[in-house]
Amino acid sequence: MSTLKNGINMTDLGAYVDSVKSDPSQGQVKFVARSSWGGGANTNVEVSQFYADGKPAAPQGRSFSFSLSEPGALGGDDTAPNPGEMIAAALCGCLTAGIATNAALFDTTLEDIEVSVEVEWDMLGILGLDRSVPSRAKGIHYTVTLRGDDADKLRRAKETLDRKSAILKTLQEAVPVTTDVVIRETASEPSAV
Repeated sequence: MSTLKNGINMTDLGAYVDSVKSDPSQGQVKFVARSSWGGGANTNVEVSQFYADGKPAAPQGRSFSFSLSEPGALGGDDTAPNPGEMIAAALCGCLTAGIATNAALFDTTLEDIEVSVEVEWDMLGILGLDRSVPSRAKGIHYTVTLRGDDADKLRRAKETLDRKSAILKTLQEAVPVTTDVVIRETASEPSAV
């Protein structure tokens, strides 16, 4: 039987922590997303598999699909969030889940979490209008509003996430990125003679 605190499955969380303590290779996890072009500035994304110690670890049948687009000013049809908004959403998700988990670990009742993330960009660099302007976000600000039964423990849950959030740390620190490209040429049709 699972023990829940603030909706967090403490039984499964504890079992995973114990498994990583006894076999650190189980903590070596890789998440994968795959996309295909949806025409124009649209992208279709599928997330289904993740790996632990190089082996598939996702439950059978796990699959999530979503779309990305761009606003009209960036050539899109604005039918879905854009990648910059998804960065903000990813940070919202990490902070919300992490604070809820920490509040449960600190044994305090949490009634509500609201997270607002703002990501600022300078489009001069992104549009290639000024090469001296980096084409990355220029700043991120987030506000967390918590409601629960112990203000000190809730503050501690948030401050712990400020130091440990995986998505926040990925955004704050340099992360090695590698890339490959595969080109599949379209077979040309024979010309009429």
